[in-house]
Amino acid sequence: MNTRSPLSLPSKPADIAKFMRMHVDRERVRYNYRRSMWLLAWHYLNGARRFDIFDPLTGRLSPHYLDREGNMEFQSQDLLSMIDRTVARIATMDLRPKIMRQGTSLRMIRERSSAQIIADSLVSDHQLSQVTSDFAHIFATLGCCGIMGHLTDVPTVGLTADLEVVHPREVFPFPALHQDHTKQSGIIRQRVVPIDLLASKFGKISEKKKNQMEWWKVDHGDVTTDLGLDEPGSYMRNPFNNSGITTGASEGTDVVNEVARIRELWINGPRDTCVRYVVSSGNEILVDESYDDAAMYCPLGWARFMDTGTFYGAGMFDLLFGICRQAEHMMKSLFNNIRDTDRYGVLVLPQGSMNERTLLKDVGRGLRVMTYTPDPLNENFKPFPIQPWNAGDAPGKVAQFARDVMQQISPVQDLLQEKGRVDSAPGLQFLDEQITKAMTNPAMGIQRAFGNMYRSLTAQAVAEIVKFPRTVPVNYVTLDLAGAVLDIDKSTVSFDQNPLPQVGYLTFGVKQVNPRSDVARKEEAMALLKTGLTDPTGLKIFALKEGLDFAMWMDEEKGAYESVVQNILLLYGNGEDPGQIVLTQHMTRPDIQMRVLSGFMTSPILAAASPEVQDEFRKFRDTMLQFMGQTLPQQIPTPDEAAAMGMQPQQPGMMPPNVGGQMPGMPM
Repeated sequence: MNTRSPLSLPSKPADIAKFMRMHVDRERVRYNYRRSMWLLAWHYLNGARRFDIFDPLTGRLSPHYLDREGNMEFQSQDLLSMIDRTVARIATMDLRPKIMRQGTSLRMIRERSSAQIIADSLVSDHQLSQVTSDFAHIFATLGCCGIMGHLTDVPTVGLTADLEVVHPREVFPFPALHQDHTKQSGIIRQRVVPIDLLASKFGKISEKKKNQMEWWKVDHGDVTTDLGLDEPGSYMRNPFNNSGITTGASEGTDVVNEVARIRELWINGPRDTCVRYVVSSGNEILVDESYDDAAMYCPLGWARFMDTGTFYGAGMFDLLFGICRQAEHMMKSLFNNIRDTDRYGVLVLPQGSMNERTLLKDVGRGLRVMTYTPDPLNENFKPFPIQPWNAGDAPGKVAQFARDVMQQISPVQDLLQEKGRVDSAPGLQFLDEQITKAMTNPAMGIQRAFGNMYRSLTAQAVAEIVKFPRTVPVNYVTLDLAGAVLDIDKSTVSFDQNPLPQVGYLTFGVKQVNPRSDVARKEEAMALLKTGLTDPTGLKIFALKEGLDFAMWMDEEKGAYESVVQNILLLYGNGEDPGQIVLTQHMTRPDIQMRVLSGFMTSPILAAASPEVQDEFRKFRDTMLQFMGQTLPQQIPTPDEAAAMGMQPQQPGMMPPNVGGQMPGMPM
């Protein structure tokens, strides 16, 4: 039971469905202004510049791409450029899953490794790259966005996650928040899906149940517009009790697709768990599940770009649209003024000197003439022109001022353009930090949204593996997987040898939300090398770990680094029983492997292992030292042993000392 919210759902299924429908309708009306701004942003970024009707109360919007005279409107793409710069910043984040443990016990180390392997196996890098780009645009432009993961079992792939970007128009808070969004206790998503999809997930949809649902027909491949509910101003249209209504579907044919509007409700519980999941359509409840005895999580992650005290927040369009639109007007006036200066002015002539029927007749860019009767006492009258009067370059100055204001309030500024050339590593690092500070709040929102989605996917995958045991592929072999028993030959793990993780005791996030400049990192590393705080070997290992690309041959070091990581994982095993590895002097770079091995042996991970595992790592280290030639042969005592026996230490290749004090070769 959720102790934070005093609200409870009705007891009858029909009342629950009615309650959910009424709640969504109220929220649509309450946040109709935000939805109108989202529609305005879409039309503006796609070229519309004239809006005859914009009524946020009713959601009416009338966009036009031409002015009232039928000419193309002047378009300045400053806003689009700033949004694209912010989107590029978000797209460079490494949003792959990263799981952190609580505590340093061997059990938690192993469970974290198992959870990391499961999460990595579910996410495809190719799909994640595309999803990140789509998510970043909606998130930065509109101010909020959702990300949802669907766990599917593909015969040719296995368990995998199908990631979906959720537009904010489909998401509503629960309960109604008004001015206090901290009271959120759940989330609702309203969307349109094919009825066949509902049947595959929730069982066959009978005709009796279908008559209680909100459904209609559309052509296959057509956009499911939800009967206009995606457009502001049409929230009153409801196809309920209009079963079989068609929206542009081909009449008299069976080549149509039946779609239904569903509403999904997730109610939060302690530790961000999901205690109840309800799916409704019309007056029908499709599923109503309670998770009081199971640790389940909401698969829909939600993020806000800038907090405004509401559920939806604000984005770059809300931040910059007003000043950008005024700058467009100023630049349009400036260009019109420049065009007017290229026209001939008005030439004043004495009356009767020409045909006055051409009085002030505009002939395009030609000459316009005006006649008047001069003063008869003035005999020195000469024709004179009257140039067009306008504001000159004042609109340009105002437009430049507006652009400066836009640069100041933009979260991602072009600091290099303002500061000029920067040659030092500290200077590059400073500029990178300034950009990172401005994106702190959006980055934390992205981390929470993707972390919640990864946690839900991992929990679902664990439940599926419990029901149907299977192996999971290993996508990345790093030292973070210490404690997991790997099958190196097949690059898989099986959970008869590895523990299934308890998701509730792990922290889910992303690998990197504050991307670091590779140039700044390389410059900083080279500066530390010059000052003597690191050595060339340490620099190479750092480059391999961070993925920095130096202009040098490093295949040998890369192979040694990957080999020692694999050997460490195999030897560590489950942390209780050591594994087996094969080492030969001709297949290793002991200087590289020794550095990585020493770093692992000083970590708390090895300290939590059994004494048998620690002894094997000591032998591993001794073997590396022997390969490097830093140990004495077994027949030669160490300096400590020689001192204990009262002997001088004997160095390799030296003759033993003459006990009697006589030099060799001297006569007796």
